[in-house]
Amino acid sequence: MYCPECGHDAGNAKFCPECGTGLSHVKGARSGDAKSAKSTTAQSGSGSTAVPGKLSPAVVWGVLIAVAIVAVVVVIMVSGGGSDKAASGDSASGSEVSHVDADTSGSYDKLVQRANDLYDKGQEDFRNQPEQAAEYFAEAAEVYAAAWKKQATDPNVGVDYAVSLFYSGDIDAAIAQVDAVLAKNPDHQQGWFNKGIILSHAARVAEQDDAKKGAEMLQQAKTALSKAVEIDPKSDSGKAAAESLKSLK
Repeated sequence: MYCPECGHDAGNAKFCPECGTGLSHVKGARSGDAKSAKSTTAQSGSGSTAVPGKLSPAVVWGVLIAVAIVAVVVVIMVSGGGSDKAASGDSASGSEVSHVDADTSGSYDKLVQRANDLYDKGQEDFRNQPEQAAEYFAEAAEVYAAAWKKQATDPNVGVDYAVSLFYSGDIDAAIAQVDAVLAKNPDHQQGWFNKGIILSHAARVAEQDDAKKGAEMLQQAKTALSKAVEIDPKSDSGKAAAESLKSLK
């Protein structure tokens, strides 16, 4: 497993030996799986990715690399991107990006499994083919959306959907989706953790044009991460949230 912060191959370590970034959430960011898809909760009410603020894959992954170079011990990244002020859109490996088709047919369980598979493929390409990875994450988000529309029940699947949106560059939609999950599941630790990460990157985007708005979003990120720590400070997500919170202070 490669550290999303500095790119170091950290194996199965919980923290990157190179920069100290917590990694347990990277393995657990896509917390939903075929088994969790069978649980039931309540309707989210999100159901759409048509929220403004989508960034191109080149921009998203360009910023991922820029952040890794400029700030070694910054916020732990569950996703990869977050700024429309990337220095370059040439962060991809240069190889041709093949189109990924999102099959949104089938049962809820099959949709969730298909989305999980696309997410995993995105993680496999995370470092060497970032634009291809973004394509996989975008299609994973589309399939998660289809599953969520059928059965908005499992908060893990709902958060996986949000994380996929963020990986694909759709920050505003990711925030809207994770908020929908937390509205129905206020004690979902992974949801609060991911919300904090997403907001911290959204703050970086906002501060480029509006320092006040960036500061407000950064405070919201700290609040979300603090909530994640409060729920269970001893869990992997709680520890990772605490480390992220430190990096924001």
